[in-house]
Amino acid sequence: MTLKEIAAKAGVSVSTVSRIINSPDDSFARKEVRDRVWSIIRETGYTPNQSARELKQGRTRAPKAPAGAVACILGRTKTIDDDPFFAQLARVIEQQAMEWGYPVRLSYSVFDIKTIVPEKIELFKADGAIVLGRFSSDYIGFLEKHYRNLVYVGRNIISAGCDQVICDGYEATQIAMKHLISCGHRRIGYIGEIANEVRYRAYLDTLREHRLDCSAGLISNCPQNGAGGYQGAEHLLRTASPLPTAVFCATDMVAIAALRRFTEAKIKVPEQLSVISMDNIELSGYVSPMLTTVGMPIVEMGNVAVQILINRIQKRHRLPLKIFLPNKLAIRESVANLNAEICI
Repeated sequence: MTLKEIAAKAGVSVSTVSRIINSPDDSFARKEVRDRVWSIIRETGYTPNQSARELKQGRTRAPKAPAGAVACILGRTKTIDDDPFFAQLARVIEQQAMEWGYPVRLSYSVFDIKTIVPEKIELFKADGAIVLGRFSSDYIGFLEKHYRNLVYVGRNIISAGCDQVICDGYEATQIAMKHLISCGHRRIGYIGEIANEVRYRAYLDTLREHRLDCSAGLISNCPQNGAGGYQGAEHLLRTASPLPTAVFCATDMVAIAALRRFTEAKIKVPEQLSVISMDNIELSGYVSPMLTTVGMPIVEMGNVAVQILINRIQKRHRLPLKIFLPNKLAIRESVANLNAEICI
């Protein structure tokens, strides 16, 4: 399969396919066009002509890895569109894996395991798999049975013997909470999941460390997606009396949905209620007000995961690795500084 054939099948130009494949932030072309092109790439197992690419770019690289294929598995969501953070991460993995000659031939969710997945796994033999997001321990046996080489990528450490690439959700929450506290906020709410969730634990630990209120009325236990964020904001409006001055949302999608509900309730953000979250997905910089959020290095997470998996496949390491990548606060418009009475 060539770029020309992919372009013909996708109904776009060759240059469009090339720019989609090489886009560093997955921003070139409309989403439906990008998804269509990457779907064809997965189906066909296309890999670029590395020699031609190096000649064009005037550079050389290490010897190309042996041809192979990998799987990309969703641990927390049913479809890639359910979580923009993992959607961006999956695209980075596809790009990097293809670069190294191990195209992603199969992508599915752990929620599909009992239905159509076993047949697909047998049809598309993969040398290894990358799992995106924390998953139930019920699935670890299945994954270890079908994949000798396994890498987990997420915000929480899991109890498994595989390689793990972590951007610590506990640390990210602490960064967000301490930013709110430094801005003078003392009554802070929480919207997100509670059970086995390091973000909730970090929220409570930080409040207790600073001897601040962590009563049940400030906490909204909800799924960490758009629908959950809207419902969580609704619950907070009903139970918190008085309202907190700030809210920590477990993901950007939760925060964006909460912003909508607060706007409907005629609550001004950040003048009346500050909102902070984590992930720093692309959309967080386009909502109004733009979200202050703790960003995770999505590109680096994807690149490191692919490199570790290929090293594992090629038997370059045997012990399970845990690699931690840093978080970074992105200060925008959704948090009010109560000390200075300005928005930062």
